[in-house]
Formats: sequence, structure tokens, C-alpha cells
Amino acid sequence: MNAILDIIVPVFGTVAVGWALARSRLLTIEGLRGLTNVTFYALFPALLFRSMANVRLETLELNIQLVFFGASLLLFFLLIPLGRLFGMRFGERAVFALAGTFSNGVGIGIPFISYALGEAGLVPLLMIISLNSLVMLTLASFLLEIGVQGGMRGRLLARLGGAMVTMLKHPIIPSIFAGLAWAELTSLVPGLATPVVIDRVLQALALAAPPCGLIMAGASLAHVGVKEHWQTAAVATVAKLAVMPLLVWAAGRYLFTLDPLWLTVATLNAAMPAGANVYLVAQLYRTGVGLATNAVVISTGGSVLTLSLTLLLLGVQAR
Repeated sequence: MNAILDIIVPVFGTVAVGWALARSRLLTIEGLRGLTNVTFYALFPALLFRSMANVRLETLELNIQLVFFGASLLLFFLLIPLGRLFGMRFGERAVFALAGTFSNGVGIGIPFISYALGEAGLVPLLMIISLNSLVMLTLASFLLEIGVQGGMRGRLLARLGGAMVTMLKHPIIPSIFAGLAWAELTSLVPGLATPVVIDRVLQALALAAPPCGLIMAGASLAHVGVKEHWQTAAVATVAKLAVMPLLVWAAGRYLFTLDPLWLTVATLNAAMPAGANVYLVAQLYRTGVGLATNAVVISTGGSVLTLSLTLLLLGVQAR
């Protein structure tokens, strides 16, 4: 119960603040766009850089990638034929599968893990985040391109190449690898370290990242709203909030025997609601927009209960 009071209430209470600000029109769509830019281009990069700048490459456990993405891809390709049973077209099935597997590891995951496990929990989380968009969004885009273009090879490869470059330019991924590179460099050069003044600026920005990220998530939900196809969105939500974390936990516990902290982080991230990128991809291809919208909204609301249960089952206490 302490975990619910110490972690769930602050996290989703802050999300509710963002939702209320947007509903009252104190945070307009234009204002949200500005907050999003500040959060993604200044606050989160500072937090991620500082977190990874103290990590050595040899301490990283790469098995977490096999566990998380092995489970993600397995569930993704199980959801594709399930979507067909619901009468979905090929592109809609890709959106359906993405909604059931793509976690909101940045906007909600980073603040949540920060509150629950402290800075130590961010390291395994960032290992997952560094590849999550690249793997899952590229796969979904590939299938959506096939559905839209009918498999036209030239344009298909060009669009996929452009999508991969765009994802690599996202400020989150460079921040993670810049922090790792700086950690290695400071270990090789005696006396080299981040200047105190610069580190204080980064620390101030990093402290603002979790609450701003949660306000941004809540405001986004208020502006997105609820659309049609809630039944299939509910099925995707069950896959995302229940099946996905169970698969990740089982793989990390019995197949690869992850370190307990890393297993906890991987499972909690798997239990996060569907990320907003699901909605953005659906909008980009004008396919399954209602399904994607409802999946993000319903899974975010449902994750209040499922994350509470996951914390209790894993025995996590706030730090």
C-alpha cells in the first residue's frame, strides 16, 4: 500500500494536473507544443545525460534487450492475426499490434521509475528506451508502408530510411549515448569531469524533467479525447497492461535470469500504458486513428490499477 501512496499517487496526480490545465484551457494546444519542446529538447536530455554519465559500458546487462524486445516482438506478431479476427485491414492490424506493445517509457516511464527506484533504475530503463522506438516503430512503419504502398520497393525503402534517420535525431537517443561516451572518456582521462557549474545547470533541468513530462502526458490526453473503436482498443490495452509485463517478467526470470533490479525495471516498463507515438504513427498513415487514440487513453487510465498491482507483486517501495 505504501508503494501506491508514494509512487502511484504522485505520478498520476501530476498527470491529472496536466489534464486539468488542458481541460480548463490554461494549457492550450500551442502551449502544450511549447512545453513538449522544452521537455524533450532540454529537460529529458539533461536527466538522461547525467544518469548515463556515471555508467561504465561493462556494467550494462545487454540481456535486458533480448528479454524486453523478444517479448515485444512475440506479442506483436501474435496480435497481427488476432486483429484479422476483428476484421481489421492490414494497416489497422499493425496499429493494433503496436498499441499492444509500445510502452510510454519516456513521458510516464522515466518519471515513474525515478520516483519508484531512483537514479539506479534509470540505467536499465534507458537501455530499453534507446532501442524501443527504433525497433518497434520501424517495424510498424514497415508493415504500414506495405499496406499503403502495396509493397512498392523503391518508395518503401526510402520512407523507412527517412523514418530511421528521424528517430535517431530524436533528442532522447543522442542524450543517452552522449552520456555513455562521456562516462568512458572521463574514465580514460585522469582529472577529466563535468565542470561543476555546468553540472548544476544540468541538475536543475533534470529535476524539472519528471513533473513536466507527467504534466505533458496529462495535457496530451485531454487534447486527444476519446474516439471510436473502443472495443478493439480495450483488447490492445489488455495485451499492453497485462500480457506484455507477464511475458517480460517470465523471460527475465526464467530464460535469462536478469538482475532483480533490471528485471523489475523491465517489467514495470512493459506495464506502462501505450505511448503517444502509437497515435502519431496512426495519424501519419491515416490508419487506425480511432483505435490508436482510444488505446492511449484507455491504457493510461487502466495503468493506474495495473501499475499499482505490479508494484505490489514485485515488492517495490519508493526510494
